[in-house]
Formats: sequence, C-alpha cells, structure tokens
Amino acid sequence: MRPVAMLGMMLLASTIGCATARKPDVLGAQRALASELVARKDWPAAFAAADGLCRGAPGRPEGYLLRGIVYREQGLQAEAEADLREALRLERKLAAAHSALAILYDTQGRSAEAQEHHRQAAELEPRNAGYLNNVGFSLFAHGRAREAIPVLHEALRAAPADARIRNNLGFAYAASGDLSRAAEQFERGGSPAQAKNNMGWAYERRGARAQAFDAYVESVRADPGAPAARENLARLAKELQRDLPSDLATPGGV
Repeated sequence: MRPVAMLGMMLLASTIGCATARKPDVLGAQRALASELVARKDWPAAFAAADGLCRGAPGRPEGYLLRGIVYREQGLQAEAEADLREALRLERKLAAAHSALAILYDTQGRSAEAQEHHRQAAELEPRNAGYLNNVGFSLFAHGRAREAIPVLHEALRAAPADARIRNNLGFAYAASGDLSRAAEQFERGGSPAQAKNNMGWAYERRGARAQAFDAYVESVRADPGAPAARENLARLAKELQRDLPSDLATPGGV
C-alpha cells in the first residue's frame, strides 16, 4: 500500500577573452554539479562528482555530505555514516549534514540519534520548514504521533502551502485517533482523489480495512486515472475477497 507522495544544464560564466577575468571557481562548479546530480537522483554520476570533490577538497565538508547521501540512497549504510560524520567533523554546524545523518538513523531504527540530529538541523536553520517537517515525521514514524503534531504545526507556520507537511500532519492526526482532523489536512494537502487515497492508507494503518476499501473506492471515482488508489483498491479487494463496485469492475475500471 502507498499514500500519495508529496515529496539540467548548468550555465557557467565564461572567463575567456579578458585579461582581468576572475579565476574560475572550479570547486564551486563541482559542488553545484554534484548537488544537481544528487537532486536528480542520478546516483552513478552523483557519486563520481561527489567523490571527485572529496579528493579535490578533502578539507571541505560538502563532498563528504554529498557522497554520504549517495551511499545512503544506495544502501551502503556504514560508508554513508562515515562520510556524514566526517562532514560534521569538518563543520559541526552544517545543518544539511545533521539532517542527512538523521535520515540515515531513521532508516536504521535509531530513533534517539535520529531525533538528536533532526533537532540540531532545525535549530541551526530555524526558518527551514523542511527540517521541522523531518523532526515531526521522525516522531510519527517511531510511534510518537502526538508529539509530532505540534512540531508539524510549527513547520506549517513556516510553510503553510507545503502539501508534504500537511499530509504528514494528517497521518499524525490519524495515528493519534483524530480522523476528522486527519481528513481536513489531507483535503488541504492534495486533490480530492489524493486525499481519499491517503485516508484509505491511514485507515489501513489503524487496521480499519473496510473503511480503507471505501476510501479507495471514493479516490478512484474521483480520479479513475490515479495509479496509487487503483493499486491499493485492487490489492485490498483481493485481500478482503470483496467484489469491486459495478461501476469500477469494468474494462475501464480497476
């Protein structure tokens, strides 16, 4: 089952043709390239760029941060932790490194360490709603939904239009038992079809599979082309041994 996720060419100034032109910022260009490749999730190219940055500027934290993220996303957890810790050794106030290390610890179930680094990232950059969102989502993911709710509200005050934060808040409300507020946040965080699909997923997490089935049906009716709800409905119908509604059990339906 899955909820609805809410998660180019660089132009460099020429330095040719002028005797007084600035010396090109080669390391800056390498950092920008590596960052862009990580953002695009082009992991082989991102690794090559980040690894070159580590070799070219071993006393700077950025290469280790970016290479650590690549290692993490490729499942090389020991290597990821070593690089991210090296980045923090070189710059202990690097919020992005704290955040990246926290996400690694979340995947390992090391909730206390994850929270420590999520909070350090948020404290270092208090205007960054993404770091506050990560604090809240980590609390939710580790079974502390009630503690997550005020943190996610704080993140929303910094970025009220961020759909990802609204949906995370919806899941936290659902996990704490407040399904009406959960539905309200889902409705504000996406289309009607996305909201119903997320509500179905929240019902499933609570073991309310019949209500989840109905929510998925509403989601598919709202947007017959939405793949997540169609997959969830087909799977749950099979698990519950339930027939699909007649309007969906057609060649054009699920």
